Amino acid sequence: MPSSAYPRPLPSRVRTATLALLSLLALACAASPDPARYRLAESGSQWEMVGEDRILNDVQRRYPEFFAVILDPTTSHEPDLRPIRGDIERHPIDRRNYDALNAIAIAYFELNARAEADRGGSNYLSDSFRSAKLVAIPWRAYGEVENGALRNAILDFFEDAASGEKLHSGATASRLTRIVSSLERKESDGARRERIHTIVETLQSRMPESGL
Repeated sequence: MPSSAYPRPLPSRVRTATLALLSLLALACAASPDPARYRLAESGSQWEMVGEDRILNDVQRRYPEFFAVILDPTTSHEPDLRPIRGDIERHPIDRRNYDALNAIAIAYFELNARAEADRGGSNYLSDSFRSAKLVAIPWRAYGEVENGALRNAILDFFEDAASGEKLHSGATASRLTRIVSSLERKESDGARRERIHTIVETLQSRMPESGL
């Protein structure tokens, strides 16, 4: 058989480049964000994506009917919250709990920003009430699901809302004070109780700037 029938070894430079590429791919896979977490903390003033993590596109596929209502600025209809409430409270804990939390967070920031931009307008009250109903879902889930990781993720959401970083969220952050403060009664873990206390302090610091 002629020697050309046997595979020839790759030149050393090609082997080195190939190994480097494989290493980069492995690092990229290892660095892929875990969807089982609160994903909006580093999204700046918006809430659609963080870097390459397209959060809205991701969770919108799971809850298309919910987002069809939330993202339509011309409607004041109430979205069906039952599927999303069922997912955030489901047992055992899996990605669906976190997808529900992130969907709620996106919807909350969207409606809150829209309401504040329309303060005094025809949709202000309806968007404000709808955003308040959304906040009640993770608040209830905190007591229904005694899972430390999910509770931490819910606190991440409230911490994000309290920071005032999201568009218009600073103007309404103090409305969450009693909601977050009441979580302390549901919590026995010292570290999380301290987090709750810190978030409440942040919310209270914004009270002079709050408005209805």
